[in-house]
Amino acid sequence: MNWRFTFDFHRTFCHCKVYQSKNPVKISENQEMINAEEIFFPGPNMAKQPLKQGTAPVTLAPSATLSMEVSYTFHSHLIGRSGQNINRLMEETETRIHFPDRNRMTGEPKCNNVVIRGQLSNLEKARQRIRMDIPVEIIVDCSSEKISSMGQSQLIDYFSKSYGVLLRFYPKIDGLGFQVNIRGQQYRIHHLKEAVTNFGYLTQTPLESMMMKIETSFDHVWLVRDHVDKIAHLTGAGIRCPHVSNLKELPKKYCIWVRGSSLDAVYVASTMLNGLLPMQLMAQMPSGRLNRCFLAEAEEADVLFHVESSVLDILTIRLTSYEWNARNLFEILRRCLGLPTNQAAVPSLPQTWKILDFTRNNFLPTSKKLLKELSSSHQNSLSQQLGGIVVEIPSLSSADSSVGSATLLSPLASTESCVPASLTASRFDQNSFRRLSDLLETVGLARYSDLFLKNEIDMAMFTTLNDDDLISLGITSFGARKIMRNAIRELRS
Repeated sequence: MNWRFTFDFHRTFCHCKVYQSKNPVKISENQEMINAEEIFFPGPNMAKQPLKQGTAPVTLAPSATLSMEVSYTFHSHLIGRSGQNINRLMEETETRIHFPDRNRMTGEPKCNNVVIRGQLSNLEKARQRIRMDIPVEIIVDCSSEKISSMGQSQLIDYFSKSYGVLLRFYPKIDGLGFQVNIRGQQYRIHHLKEAVTNFGYLTQTPLESMMMKIETSFDHVWLVRDHVDKIAHLTGAGIRCPHVSNLKELPKKYCIWVRGSSLDAVYVASTMLNGLLPMQLMAQMPSGRLNRCFLAEAEEADVLFHVESSVLDILTIRLTSYEWNARNLFEILRRCLGLPTNQAAVPSLPQTWKILDFTRNNFLPTSKKLLKELSSSHQNSLSQQLGGIVVEIPSLSSADSSVGSATLLSPLASTESCVPASLTASRFDQNSFRRLSDLLETVGLARYSDLFLKNEIDMAMFTTLNDDDLISLGITSFGARKIMRNAIRELRS
């Protein structure tokens, strides 16, 4: 039996060896086609024969990289226990997904960047899956009397079984009420809505005001601040953003609060805000394929086009905009790579984004404005807080420049060390957790061992927690948190 396969290769991969069993066979180069190579896998007594007319060669689509923002507070949720969630997602979408390693290091600034590598269409599948897997959390207020009469554990169990949502209770400082966080999933948003409505009914709590908290980045806040009034007007929700107009007095964390009288108003407003999250695509291409018309098309589509020299005749291109503009990002990258239309990635964008109806050319002017502010205030130290929009705008007026140049100051485009999600998740050490369990038993807090196990927190991770982290885990007792903080302080010293 004879086999014959034809593949397309870049010429830099010519003359490498392909192995079948123990017999290496050279790739024979077709001199008439610079970028196409034929590979022959000889069977018994096979003679080299021409391909039958009409046989189409198999073209391997080039890989690309997508960088997107996901709040670091949700990274562990996406990864799952021992990496089960993210490994399944990578297998189903045929991609590799990476999370920043520095988020596990004490004292390091947290990074929201998630990097996906794979073929163009698979990148979009992975992006959609990640967005759908991110939890949605609604915050309501309830009196302590109502919660005490029904019991926290009973409420948690009932809503978990009935609606598949998670309830968390945080006592207020005045001791008269609770902040109740009701967490559901994007793909089951109707169950979350029913759960919130039923919670108000059971606890006799008027749902006149509910909130969502979006933990985000400087980049995102800078992009959304000019659209806040329009989003608030369209949805009827109130939106509070951190003030970033004075670059010399910036907050340590960036949280956007959305408040409204209905869950629909709050949810739609938060969805519109997420549409303005920065997004970047990166790929490599032969320098001879770069056409200046791509720069003009990118500017027209409100996409930042950045080119870097790589090795030999290979260029690295970076396309940056916000997720609302994902269609233009993917289309421009497809054209740059010379892919046919049947290999185009067609993003599935929420219908609510159409309501906002962004006018064109928002991203580039906003980025340019930030550059101007940075240059005038000399805020070089700000670069550590930036995500992916601080770049010079490519100039099309320069006659002696074949490509736009840019200086990236952001982790989105940097070579920061990222490790596979499965490796990050596997760092949960059972032996380390046993030491943590022994410590908790020693200080009289053994009842919290199961809570830390559920959240995959071992001794190493425990030493990185602060008071806010302990509260977010559900440790509401001030005395217990104080003992834990003292233990963490001693472990660090």
